[in-house]
Amino acid sequence: MRLMPDSGLRILRGTAHWQLCALRDTARVDDVVMLAPAAAVADDGVVAAGPFAGGYAGMVFDQHCRLFHPRPEDGKVDSVLWGQTTSLGVHAGTPQPFVITAAGTEVDGSVTGELPQRPLALAADSADYLYLADPDSKAVWLIDTWQQEVARRIDFAHAPVDLAGCGGDVFALLADGTTWQLAACAQPLRTPWPALPGAERLAVSAAARGGHLAWVLERAGQFDAALHALHLGQSITLPFCTDIASEAEHPEFGALLVVAQLPGDNFLRLRLLGNQPTLLPPLLAPHYDGRGIALAPDCRIAYWTAQGLRHAAPARAQYRQRGQVFAFALDSEHDQTPWGRLVVEACIPVGTGIRFRAFTRDDLEFVDPIDGKGLGGETPVLSQHTWDSDARATQALFRDPSQRPLTPAPADGFALYDAPLIASPGRYLWLVFEFTGTRSKSPRLRSARVEYPGHDLLKKLPRTLWREAAARDFLYRYLMPPAALLDEWQAVAGDRHRLLDSRIAPESALSWLASFLGLVLDACWPPAVQRQMIGEAATLFRTRGTLASLQRMVEILTGAEVVIIEHFRLRGGGVVGNPQVNASQAVLGVGYRVGGAIGDPRRQALAGDKPAADDDFENFDDFAHRFTVSVVAALDAQQLGCVRRLLELHKPAHTDFTLCTADSGIRAGLGAHLGISSVIGKSAGFAAGVLGDAVLGAGTLLGRPELDREAT
Repeated sequence: MRLMPDSGLRILRGTAHWQLCALRDTARVDDVVMLAPAAAVADDGVVAAGPFAGGYAGMVFDQHCRLFHPRPEDGKVDSVLWGQTTSLGVHAGTPQPFVITAAGTEVDGSVTGELPQRPLALAADSADYLYLADPDSKAVWLIDTWQQEVARRIDFAHAPVDLAGCGGDVFALLADGTTWQLAACAQPLRTPWPALPGAERLAVSAAARGGHLAWVLERAGQFDAALHALHLGQSITLPFCTDIASEAEHPEFGALLVVAQLPGDNFLRLRLLGNQPTLLPPLLAPHYDGRGIALAPDCRIAYWTAQGLRHAAPARAQYRQRGQVFAFALDSEHDQTPWGRLVVEACIPVGTGIRFRAFTRDDLEFVDPIDGKGLGGETPVLSQHTWDSDARATQALFRDPSQRPLTPAPADGFALYDAPLIASPGRYLWLVFEFTGTRSKSPRLRSARVEYPGHDLLKKLPRTLWREAAARDFLYRYLMPPAALLDEWQAVAGDRHRLLDSRIAPESALSWLASFLGLVLDACWPPAVQRQMIGEAATLFRTRGTLASLQRMVEILTGAEVVIIEHFRLRGGGVVGNPQVNASQAVLGVGYRVGGAIGDPRRQALAGDKPAADDDFENFDDFAHRFTVSVVAALDAQQLGCVRRLLELHKPAHTDFTLCTADSGIRAGLGAHLGISSVIGKSAGFAAGVLGDAVLGAGTLLGRPELDREAT
């Protein structure tokens, strides 16, 4: 039986952890927690609030970039040709009445002159039909947009309150909370999404793997407005939201959802990846009338004002000035655990701050969790009663500018902060972070790490120094910084073997590790190349300067196939079919001789011939101590320079080399080596074959080699 807890860490990091926390005036953006966006402030400093006038009137764009805007109070519909704007991006054209006639209206096989009485919501399909929801007649009207006449009327038992289009499909939301799929020439089809009585707004978008995603807004414009994902069965509280619009789901980035608020407030943007909502920077929508938004053809968010159509623009971030994050219970698995140090990764701009409180208990027996969270889980959030009744002061965080050895550096823009965790021993630990900021700046919390158990340095001091409770508390806190330093040194000592393994050593230690092997790392080498060079340095240096060693080094650097050809092997090569082949002693296979001259016969002699004059022999220096490096890859100027420096450093000092790549045509030496130095690219030196002139076989080449005719 273990009486003392094992040492360890408890970490708060990532989306999965922050979702289990209770957020009060704070919000989660990706995997970071920060102050929640604040309501927009008007020029006179008054925060926009209160109900909006006029009610809902949904807009829609059709496939021909025409905007249809209803006026329910007048029973009319206006149209605007989208895209006719001024240099400021404001639409120059005024709305034109979209007159609807009753010619050809069919209801139960008869012709009638009825027209929609109160057009409330609109949708468009790919067949140029405009769907119009009329709650007074409990029907959805289909309007032929080219004839501008009623084509069909679809009656329902309950009034339609909203319409949504997705591609060529149209969906209707009824007052009883049910959703229906509509078609121009088919009967309405009930969708499998659950009914939600009280739903007032509907948005449908295409799913990444096929099908549709559906969201509805309940109690629109009220303080308790809620957004429900029908396809997931989950909901989010969004106070005072008035309308929603969504884009098609991306398989990697999820679905983007824009939520309109009260007039004067910014539009909220949410990214939903699966069931994980993430708050994005808001959109600015001045003079929004509160009656609905629509997705424009260029994927901007369109809304209506007293001056006509406008588009939302990225808004300058505005934040609440105070907020809290209530973390879930961290379990040490042992009662009366003395907790140690808190280390957080955060970005705290000037004028902002993060402080924290710590609470401990040995049990989870409370029935009043913060915000009603956590009763069904193993790690509930803090008790509301405990939070309200505790009067202890918050603790400050202190920045640690040093980079700990063998530990990853903080993310860009973030720094490490730590503080001694002053709390009574207990199995469970609750952390409460209190954020303070300004209207334009907010601190950001990325992760938090708690170490346990606390240090035991008091036991190494005379008991008389810490016998009293006050002295013990002071000395315990006083010794926390040196105890943390000792722990870091011990951790580094325990991981020192990592410094000697090139595969896992920190990038900053690679040059130091390479110096043990006499290897100089070039700054142009990527970290992966540096690690592999160090790992194979001992083997490569045993044969340094040889063909095999150079070839392997270049292969590691370029990641491509490398062929090295020594020029002395190209001297005296033969040509099959040359009349002088019989004078050669070279035999390939059985009875097949290879010999003859390459290039100008006057400059070269066959084996066994009498020596010619000194000026008739080929120059020995043209072939000796020279080699060609052929890299089967396309390299840029920087990569070529890196390869050349590597070859200059590790080749024999008396040798010279030529570097060839695949993108410039390769011809090593004077010979043509199939699969090695075969000519590649436009510089091959062969003209295109001509039908009727180029003969394959009978000693004739297909295509004409561009040779020196006078030399032959």
